[in-house]
Amino acid sequence: MAIIKSDNDYADVDFLFLKRHLQLLDLELAPLNAKISITRDPESAGLCDQAEYFIGQGFVAIQRYLITTKSVLGVNTADAFNTPPQLTSTVSFVTAINVGANYWKHVEEWIEIINKTSHHNLTGQARKTLLQIEEITPWAEYTCSNLLAILLKGQSLNLSLLLPKIEEWRNNLFAHL
Repeated sequence: MAIIKSDNDYADVDFLFLKRHLQLLDLELAPLNAKISITRDPESAGLCDQAEYFIGQGFVAIQRYLITTKSVLGVNTADAFNTPPQLTSTVSFVTAINVGANYWKHVEEWIEIINKTSHHNLTGQARKTLLQIEEITPWAEYTCSNLLAILLKGQSLNLSLLLPKIEEWRNNLFAHL
């Protein structure tokens, strides 16, 4: 991957791939979101689980883009994930997505530990991720969906609507090189 900047324009092939990937996930999410809004019990109908799956996959795809971009630009992880835009005064937008992706990838492992004891017995990255998630949204059922709703601030739950903030983040990384 290479990102080429010319004036205020970027040639970023991975961003274009990410955009297409999120648009494809949105094609799955759109009918699910419509059904969720009109179904009396969307959870029992399995609609919420389906939406959570596609949203979690979207976070993982974005995480890959974030890691690739910061690596190509030679920015360390802490600096990259502290780069604006901000979601809250203490959590950047991309940190929220990163913890959402980590949550989605590892929650099944954590549930095994939590079911045996409690979430306070998680350690290392698992504990850090859960604490970061809890700063943004309660970790409960449909954590990825709840996180997406917070990231989009009232907009429809379409993953591609995250792209302007991801693009802003990339541009901010370039500005600080």
